[in-house]
Amino acid sequence: MGKPNFILACIFILISFHTYCQEFKIDTTQLSQYLNRNHTNNQFDGIALIAYKDSIIYSKTIGYSNNKMKSQFDYSTKFQIASLSKQFTSFGILILEQENKLKTEDYVYHYLPKFPFKKIKIKHLMSHTSGLPSFVDSMWQDLDTTIVNGNKEMLLMLESKKYPLQWSPGSKWEYSDIGYCTLASLIEKVSGRNFKEFMNQSIFKPSGMTNTSAEFSTDYRAIKDLDLAMGYVYDSISKKKIVAYDSPQNNFIYWLGGFYGDGSVVSTIEDLLKWDKALYEGKIIHPESLKKAMTPTKLNNENLADAWGTFYGFGWFLYDSEKFGRVQTHSGGHPGYSSKLTRCPDKNLTIIILSNLSLPEFWKFNILKELEKQQ
Repeated sequence: MGKPNFILACIFILISFHTYCQEFKIDTTQLSQYLNRNHTNNQFDGIALIAYKDSIIYSKTIGYSNNKMKSQFDYSTKFQIASLSKQFTSFGILILEQENKLKTEDYVYHYLPKFPFKKIKIKHLMSHTSGLPSFVDSMWQDLDTTIVNGNKEMLLMLESKKYPLQWSPGSKWEYSDIGYCTLASLIEKVSGRNFKEFMNQSIFKPSGMTNTSAEFSTDYRAIKDLDLAMGYVYDSISKKKIVAYDSPQNNFIYWLGGFYGDGSVVSTIEDLLKWDKALYEGKIIHPESLKKAMTPTKLNNENLADAWGTFYGFGWFLYDSEKFGRVQTHSGGHPGYSSKLTRCPDKNLTIIILSNLSLPEFWKFNILKELEKQQ
């Protein structure tokens, strides 16, 4: 969808919205004021979109995709979506299960023979209950910061058996990026294709997501795409937005740049809306697979895993809203980028936020909560 059609669609939808939606109220003026306040406080640049039954009922852009060039955001603007990528990795596994090439109950070492932790199942990686070593606390310090590290280096480190499990798989929940990197490597082994090719052929292309890719790098400088928004961080000392990789505190962007599966997808707001539609249609991700992904994880003791005050399925945080019913959501953060996709299937409501600005305490940036206040 080009920019002129996008603008016309928004004008029509905002005018006619109250005539066809009786399920909930929306005050677009209040929403714009909320976004403007965050922008003024250097807490948001980018695109925010709300869709109801496949129709866009609200959309707003603030800031620039490239501050130096004063480039405007539009539907073709690409963003690094960081951990929002995890749902695609998760559904990649579920597609292989649909094809009877694996089961989520299988042990990881069946497919990655050198993987040392014999009690970890695929589902443990998908639900963050594997007990894998803490990457930041134990493995980070041993990485060679003069090279680009990624999935291969991580697996070799795990295979060294230097880093023990933190706990028995399935007994506790702790967010684990390297679990999803392991899943990406497992997808490659089982499918016989590299991760980028598999995701494009099995998910992105069938969904019509022509501007989405699963990269092998999370370093902006290694992704040669003119449509990718430049990522910024706000420097409180100079009171300016600076390019994220120019900040000394973000030097890890280079030496952690080769990881994929946990946060390497690049996408647009239009493509993420297409993805949401594909999930509703159930053709690519079968209903039983979608249900599995959206079911809260149970620990070995049968208690539901506590995921930062919510529940977790396979690549999705899950909770209930008094006003909107079931909520399926995930956010992503990488130096220079912040993203969030929220689905409320009981109301056919979808909220997508893509920003080219690092947003501290991004969990507080919550459009759904603003909508709840309006009901």
